[in-house]
Amino acid sequence: MSTRAVSTTLGYVLTLSITTILISGIMVGAGGYISAEHERVTETELEVVGQRLAANIEAVDRIASSSDDETTSTVSSRLELPNRVAGTTYRINVESDELVLRSVDPEVTVRVSVQTETTLDSGSVDAGDVVVRYDAGDDDLEVTNG
Repeated sequence: MSTRAVSTTLGYVLTLSITTILISGIMVGAGGYISAEHERVTETELEVVGQRLAANIEAVDRIASSSDDETTSTVSSRLELPNRVAGTTYRINVESDELVLRSVDPEVTVRVSVQTETTLDSGSVDAGDVVVRYDAGDDDLEVTNG
């Protein structure tokens, strides 16, 4: 009878060991997939944010460019952008003809082109509320934090 008790205990230990190994393998395999999906979601959200900001810049540019009277000295538009995308912070670099959005973790960079008739000042802004401003005195567009 004592050999029967050993057989049950050994079977139980083997079952637990195999289950642990299988679950560990699944977790390692799924971890890589989840990381790749997180990067893809971050990239997609940055593209959406970049497109929204580019559309806002182009709208202010159209208003400033189409205004022929001298009374329009400034045009500004405030845009509420999310502080985080896919759970990570990001920063927006404004260059002469494109926006470069960079997230922190995972490190993802997205470039969105901007077409303006007015000169777009280079600079950098944090995520969150953004103001696009045209000043007739400087005859340029500027993107700042709002």
